[in-house]
Amino acid sequence: MTLRLRLALSLGVLLALGLVAFGLATYAFYAPTQYAQLDTQLRASESFEATQLELQAHVGSPPGATSRSGGGDQGEYGSGPAPTSVLAPGSYAALLSPAGTVVASADVVRRVGVPRLPSLLQLGHESSAKLFDAASSGGTGPHWRVLVSPAPHAPGYLIVLAEPTTAIDATLHDLLLVEVAAALGLLLVLLAGSWLILRRGLSPLEHMALDSRAIASGDLSRRVGPERGPTEVIELGAALNAMLADIERAFAERDVTEARLRQFLADVSHELRTPLTSIQGFAELFRLSIAGGERSSDPTIVARRIEEEAGRMKRLVDDLLLLARLDQAPEMLREDVDLSVVVAEACSAAAAIEPGRPLLLDAPEPVHVLGDAAHLRQAVANLLTNGLRHTPPGSPIEVALRHEAERGDVVVSVRDHGPGLDEEALAKAFDRFWRADRSRAGGGAGLGLSIVAAVADEHGGSVTASNADGGGAQFVLRLPTGETKGPTESVALPGKV
Repeated sequence: MTLRLRLALSLGVLLALGLVAFGLATYAFYAPTQYAQLDTQLRASESFEATQLELQAHVGSPPGATSRSGGGDQGEYGSGPAPTSVLAPGSYAALLSPAGTVVASADVVRRVGVPRLPSLLQLGHESSAKLFDAASSGGTGPHWRVLVSPAPHAPGYLIVLAEPTTAIDATLHDLLLVEVAAALGLLLVLLAGSWLILRRGLSPLEHMALDSRAIASGDLSRRVGPERGPTEVIELGAALNAMLADIERAFAERDVTEARLRQFLADVSHELRTPLTSIQGFAELFRLSIAGGERSSDPTIVARRIEEEAGRMKRLVDDLLLLARLDQAPEMLREDVDLSVVVAEACSAAAAIEPGRPLLLDAPEPVHVLGDAAHLRQAVANLLTNGLRHTPPGSPIEVALRHEAERGDVVVSVRDHGPGLDEEALAKAFDRFWRADRSRAGGGAGLGLSIVAAVADEHGGSVTASNADGGGAQFVLRLPTGETKGPTESVALPGKV
């Protein structure tokens, strides 16, 4: 069964049980009150009917008492009004002798049948009255409510008063019919109302089920149900949509990662193939030269070229291993590093590569950060190498180191005076194995700036590329200072290196 049907049936069963309990309680409360009223009528008529029956049977009648048809209101009753009968039409009154025979009887009006009385032994001769129910003596006729009590003025005699319960039975029967009809009508109305309410309340769940089937078939862009409102169903929809957004984002990131991995493997294969092909070619040339007995090539030159290609391949492998370690995000070595010393050493190494190139360093004060000195040295060296490789010979390179106290960051900027960066270069400068067009291309594998970005991420910083005012490219490495120990060995080298 559906959830809606189960809830509707459960609510119907609970309502039915509640209505049955209410009907039974009402019936159980109303029926005794009707019988109690009938018993009151019998007791109220007991004295009058007893006197009349004693007079009729000429037993134990008090002197001065009057019969039903007689006059007078004095005698045993004193000066007050005489008792009267309040029995309903069709009632029965009788006087029983000690032998159990009826010696006198009276009908209030014409009646049908008489009550079936127990034996005298069962009736007994107690001094108190007895009330009980009895059927008609002939087997047909109404049921009776019977009052048996000792005759007040005739010892051994019994007064029997009986009144049919037909009116009470009819009233209780009508009450039962009204209760059943009202309960059925109310139950139908409540079931219809609950069905409509459940249909309206659970319709978002049905829509969610339909949307979930579409999502399970692969449509991760689809969302379930409404997302606003205070109800639990809407809150569930909002939670599911947030989860679906995370799943869709995770799948998108997985696809991007897989694409990058495939591109990375292709680039690595290409970059490693180039030096391996060169090494294989030079080795083949050397072998042919030796086998032919003639040395068409200088072995020293061939060996040097093999060494150069092997060194190139080694640098590529080293860069790949460094990127792999940075991608694994191990716990970073945190030590106090003076960036002014790191930047100065990198500038000195760059000046040794191209002694004739103007290289300006502006580092007026020591600047300390917490981090890995080797990785930071590699990042700054890669920025300088990128400037040397992609700018014309003799064009200046400017390096600046500043501590921005208001932001709590350390900024290393490297600016060259080359042709600058186009839109593609600005967007992909830090992608692995990406290299600019041939006007700015060198012999690298396109991993230098990727390492810079990875080192910046490792230290919780960032690196950006832009075109400087006046021409040229500018790279800015921004690092948080962290809690440093204070200045240690440092240098300040303004001017030309």
